[in-house]
Amino acid sequence: MLKEELDKKIQRAFGTLTIDKELVRNLKIRDKRTIPSFVEEWLVSKFQRPGASKSDTYLSITDFMSKHLPDKSEKNKIKYAIQNNQSTVLLDRYEVRIDITKDKRLLAIPSIDENSASITKDVLNANSSLLEGGQWGAGRLNLGHDGKNNIIEMVEFQPMESGTVVLSEVINARSDFTTQEWIHVLLRSMGYEPSAYTQKQQRYLLMRLIPLVQNNINMMELAPKGTGKSFIYSNLSRYTWLNSGGALSEAQLFYNLSTKQVGLFGNYDLLVLDEGQSINFKGADDIHAKFKNYLESGEFSRGNKKVASECGLLILANIDLFDNKPVRSDYIKHLPEMFHDDALIDRFHGIIPGWEIPRFTTDKASQGLGIKADVFGQYLHQLRLVSHVTFPFGECPEIKGDIRDKNAVTKLCTAMSKLLLLNPEDEGYQKYVLEPAIELRTRVREQLAELNPSEFTATLDLSY
Repeated sequence: MLKEELDKKIQRAFGTLTIDKELVRNLKIRDKRTIPSFVEEWLVSKFQRPGASKSDTYLSITDFMSKHLPDKSEKNKIKYAIQNNQSTVLLDRYEVRIDITKDKRLLAIPSIDENSASITKDVLNANSSLLEGGQWGAGRLNLGHDGKNNIIEMVEFQPMESGTVVLSEVINARSDFTTQEWIHVLLRSMGYEPSAYTQKQQRYLLMRLIPLVQNNINMMELAPKGTGKSFIYSNLSRYTWLNSGGALSEAQLFYNLSTKQVGLFGNYDLLVLDEGQSINFKGADDIHAKFKNYLESGEFSRGNKKVASECGLLILANIDLFDNKPVRSDYIKHLPEMFHDDALIDRFHGIIPGWEIPRFTTDKASQGLGIKADVFGQYLHQLRLVSHVTFPFGECPEIKGDIRDKNAVTKLCTAMSKLLLLNPEDEGYQKYVLEPAIELRTRVREQLAELNPSEFTATLDLSY
């Protein structure tokens, strides 16, 4: 499909939910400040006016950012203004945690390195998303008092989000697209230009969305540098946490016994561990055991605290290639020793062959209309929560065989069915849903056979 035809179909189907991804990129707002793509697109949508030039739009946005999205170097200037009773509005990713013992609502404001501000009960009651791993938005900050000390207090909050997506309208819109065209819509919304990739490469890119739409899916993507592995996870959804390095502890991942705070696995839809080949774990043996339990059951415990979560795990790692293929057949051994355990690897549902995806270059970035990133991220989050009453997709044929293989393929099929809005009776289900799911799990089996050939074969023995 030509770019212009795709633009027209996307515009007709989604109207005001779309944005020109190429325009956003050309404005280069993120050159001025490091912000996620969904914030960048929100700013462009807010300030773009019919007939306005790129320079006028850019100036409007950067003027707003200079006032409400400060540079870290300005944090003390902002705190001083608040100290002098100047009401201040900041656009930031706010997060609230509750200290029951001290009866406090503690507000984190990253742009000014503040972790112990406060928020009024009325504002928090109206914005519970602030308790769910944080929320981008405009917060009005005043000087307050907690009975002993001066504090920074949020008294108003306007969330930066597009709200709930009407799933029935998405289903209706899907009927105007072929499956391949629908893949193009999804890729454009992710930030990729479909025409720059082969159909096979497009399907591998699409697999990156799987753990965003299905609970407790555990995956890996192993690839050379520069293929854009981490881009969508840091820029598409506020429900994802991307860890890009540094040592990780049990307290950070699971539960902090000192602060009584649930860790990353309890706060997000997906935990992404980037640079997987060099991950460093504090107390690796204990984390190894907890990984095995959590990836199997969706539950973890530490001390007397037991937590159930729907958070998935994604490992992104660089591996060495020769002639565009992994140098070694047991490429799983590029990961830390913890992941050389077949019992742990068996709990992963699929491996994306990132070596099949070319390096991300300017010609591969979206060249036209796509669904706004904040809308798209919210839609993906909703797909995790849907029931068949409101969303009649996510079907998988009955599969028989090894229980872990069966469960993995079923979960992967469910996710792909939701993404592509295809059920088993629909044309293309086998090609676009079932076969990719089997391929993803087969790669796990191949690595299990490399690690423990006496117990595992490299092929799936499933019937359906």
